[in-house]
Amino acid sequence: MDASSTATAVESRQRMRDGTELLVRTWHPDPLLHPEPLGTLLLVHGMGEHSGRYVHVVQRLLALGLRVRAYDQRGHGASGGPRMVAERPDVFVDDLAEIYDATVQSWRELPFVLGHSLGGLVVARFATARVRPVRGVVLSSPALALRMSAAMHALHRTLLALAPRLRVPQPIDARLLSHDATEVARYRSDPLVQKTCTAGLIESILTGMARAHADAPLLEAPTLLLVAGADRVVDPSGSRRFCDNAPADLHECVWFDHAYHEVFHEAEPLRSEVFAALERWLRGHLQPSNEPVPR
Repeated sequence: MDASSTATAVESRQRMRDGTELLVRTWHPDPLLHPEPLGTLLLVHGMGEHSGRYVHVVQRLLALGLRVRAYDQRGHGASGGPRMVAERPDVFVDDLAEIYDATVQSWRELPFVLGHSLGGLVVARFATARVRPVRGVVLSSPALALRMSAAMHALHRTLLALAPRLRVPQPIDARLLSHDATEVARYRSDPLVQKTCTAGLIESILTGMARAHADAPLLEAPTLLLVAGADRVVDPSGSRRFCDNAPADLHECVWFDHAYHEVFHEAEPLRSEVFAALERWLRGHLQPSNEPVPR
């Protein structure tokens, strides 16, 4: 294991325009191995979790020569904001734009953006709506379709009308996140993992999914999708639909038939297969970028 894997995060807080403060973590690759980073990557976590669960992913990215910035989304982890609430449909996309702007101001280069689950939807919206130009996109088990029964949908509409901020238990069985029992236990015992959700947050996801699919033809950045074929948290058919609508020459979809939702936390050998696909794709896109930097 090289020195990159022992790097620790520099933690800071960034205040959003509405006053909400988000916890931001930044890692730099080992300067002895990479005197000049080969690029910057922004990482966006999923619903209910936090950026601290991705240190092992960051280690692999640092070893490639990337600097990495991740943050706890509002209402999650150590960030501010009411727990699991979306004040408006694109609030998470707007937050990513603010994190992006501060990052570009610091390093004057277009970043890659990587999102998992809800974070994957946020990143897909960010890229397809062309909120900001990016160097490349990685979507991990993106929330591009949900499995909702008629009863669940009716309950959602009722809660949305009567109590959109009421926190109710998440209908997620932690055993369906990974085949690795140790990872499931860590998820269950993590005090920063939220075990509830709100109708307002679910509505923001449903609205975002519709917009991401409608805008998929507008995708203009190279994109990798890492899809869990046995996903029971989100419906993987959403990724297939997204790929069907996105420009064929810009996306690559890697399907892991037996993987559960959290592909970066899967049991071996699945986890190594996922990282191999990610690292192969990133190496192919780490050539110097000639894209103009936004000002």
